[in-house]
Amino acid sequence: MKQLIRDLCQHLEAGEPLAVATIVTHSGSAPRTSGAKMVIRENGEFFGTIGGGLVEAQALQRAKEVLATGRPEVFLFDMCGATMDMICGGQVKVLIDHVAPGTVNLEIFRRWRKALETGRDCLLVTTIKSPDTARGQQRCLIQADADTVGSAELPNAWRADLLKRFKDARQPGLVKLDQYTLLVEPCHTPATVFLFGAGHVSRPTAALATGVGFNTVVLDDRPEFANRERFPQATEVRVVESFDNCLADLDIDGNSYLVIVSRGHRHDESLLRQALTTRAGYIGMIGSRGKRDKLYQRLQAEGFSPEALGQVHSPIGTDILADTPEEIAVSIVGELIRVRAINLGHD
Repeated sequence: MKQLIRDLCQHLEAGEPLAVATIVTHSGSAPRTSGAKMVIRENGEFFGTIGGGLVEAQALQRAKEVLATGRPEVFLFDMCGATMDMICGGQVKVLIDHVAPGTVNLEIFRRWRKALETGRDCLLVTTIKSPDTARGQQRCLIQADADTVGSAELPNAWRADLLKRFKDARQPGLVKLDQYTLLVEPCHTPATVFLFGAGHVSRPTAALATGVGFNTVVLDDRPEFANRERFPQATEVRVVESFDNCLADLDIDGNSYLVIVSRGHRHDESLLRQALTTRAGYIGMIGSRGKRDKLYQRLQAEGFSPEALGQVHSPIGTDILADTPEEIAVSIVGELIRVRAINLGHD
């Protein structure tokens, strides 16, 4: 999502009108879930995806009309019909929204971009239906402190209500308030992957994790390994004094994914011991089952429960018989994607 919003801002800054297709609701085995977006330019080029195939083809066709008229459109796409060349099944409702260049829209999406980059949650609110049709499409961005920018002038009570309703939501929702129907999209900070170790497995893992939407922080005590030249795509690269007690200064919560791929058993044991005292949403450690079992025995002797150790993903990654560092990276990031989806309620 971060890259899509960056690209969207770039085209708005160039004075280019855009159509934005957003899945508003989904049911059944739809290829993408609510909140998925694609942005369509006047020349037909697009970025992002709402699932590919016929649903995207129809969105592209309808986007031409939206760009020509400036009027948004909502359509229902049914993938269950016998005449449809689709095997997914399910339905999606898609909003094709017109985003004109200008100060207001540019400020909205710049703030959204900044919120994603700095870890500040917000709500993007778009009017689907309103009694004031003369004003055209309206939208605003509501930040956590209720500070709002945009053309949709919502009463303070509405803003407070929406912030409360969508505080922990991960998917958009349609809200009816008086004569208004609003699409409310929670814009949450992407999950952060902390990679402990900057070796040969960490490099492709960082690149893949960043590519699928995680913030990625790489940590190592060796500056010749933990540097921008080796990790150009990482969100952050840190050189720590030692792996011992290095988690103390990190802001770790349920949206944090801890990947232990250090260069030795001693470091892995220290890191796992620290990780087990956090509220991380995922903990994974590289290594064989034999190494894991011996380490677990020592940690249980220290008082860590079998239940806590049972939550650790070790050996790390999905079982795809990975061998090379690149293959191991694929297995690790595949597991991260699955856990993230479950945490977001997509299972």
